[in-house]
Amino acid sequence: MTRLGTVRVFTVFYAIISSIQKYIPYLKFLQHGPPLLFDKARLRTFRFQFKKKVRFMPKQIFHTIDGLRGIAAMAVATLHMRILFPSVWYPPGGYLAVDLFFCLSGFVLAEAYSDRLDAGFSLSVFIKKRILRLWPLYALGLTIGAFMAVLRIIFGYDSPASLISFIPALFYIPWNGPLGELYPLNFPAWSLLYELVVNILMVIIWPRLDNRMLVSLIGLSGAGLVVSAFLWGSLNAGFSWAGSGVATARVGFSFFLGILLWRMKPVPSHLSAWVPACMLVVALMVDNAGISHAVTDLVNVMVVFPLIVWLGAITRPSGASLLFFESIGAASYALYTVHMPILRLLAMFISKVMHIPLGNVPYVLCLAILASLLTLAWFLNRLDVIFRARLNDFLKRGVSSPVADSAPVLPG
Repeated sequence: MTRLGTVRVFTVFYAIISSIQKYIPYLKFLQHGPPLLFDKARLRTFRFQFKKKVRFMPKQIFHTIDGLRGIAAMAVATLHMRILFPSVWYPPGGYLAVDLFFCLSGFVLAEAYSDRLDAGFSLSVFIKKRILRLWPLYALGLTIGAFMAVLRIIFGYDSPASLISFIPALFYIPWNGPLGELYPLNFPAWSLLYELVVNILMVIIWPRLDNRMLVSLIGLSGAGLVVSAFLWGSLNAGFSWAGSGVATARVGFSFFLGILLWRMKPVPSHLSAWVPACMLVVALMVDNAGISHAVTDLVNVMVVFPLIVWLGAITRPSGASLLFFESIGAASYALYTVHMPILRLLAMFISKVMHIPLGNVPYVLCLAILASLLTLAWFLNRLDVIFRARLNDFLKRGVSSPVADSAPVLPG
């Protein structure tokens, strides 16, 4: 075809497209004429405008999964109360709640970000949004932990060296505490570091993360999980440098399994939302009954928890159950990030000011402390939502990238 013939064909094509562009919003880039195809500057402008105009499908809100997250957070808080108040009963499998968190995170993040990742979502924008979601309450927990450390120094429990980790920890940089813990001022923060790392890894490998690669990652992490469980005697490891291999296997297996469960597209069911909730309570609270902790932990993490997450995805609470699940789900992250330093402060107050031996703390008082922590966490979450919304607006005013402006903050 001659050059003149090519121009004529293109002119006819342009005339047809121009006549229907009002019905197809994404074809409005043709309003300035054919030269766009040969104008690199205008083509780059169009690409940014196109990304800015993209509207993704609204995401589902899994209220049962929110409730499961809340139950797991309460189990962790109760487990740590046992460390400080030996008289309180605790869920023997409470430490496995972290594995459930990782699995829920993989499922929810895949639901929240899949469209954006398929469209080439920027890694830097994703990191900004995840830090914006996780950092405020994380920093609050560290600050309370630093205040607790100052009091412990005053009472002679700690040396001033315990405060050195505060500044690095604000930037998620782990330290080496007296027990080898990554975050001496707030022990549970170790899981947030691994959560952030695996989130970033997900974005990096997403374009190549087909089901074959996903199953390979799950299988490799699962093998590491089995080896770790029998070497350590359980999966109760990860908060220290010595347990970094266990932590890597735990987050790798459960997080990518959560993504796989999401890809299986669970269909809503009429099953009661209390079924997975009760299953989780039983899984966390039933003792191993003489069976090796390694075996029971592996069964919970590799079989029971995936089933619970699946049931949580297909069930829909309503009425009072919906309100309850929403409330404890909203409080879960704040409860997880602040409970340990607050419990340590309370333990010091009870023993030093009230002069009550920690082993003799009334059970009723322990229940009151847990209820107060849950209520405080709910209010902290409300403040966190307001703070992040204003901070996000402030950052938007200072960012000119239309891609960043088009992506709202999504729940963690």
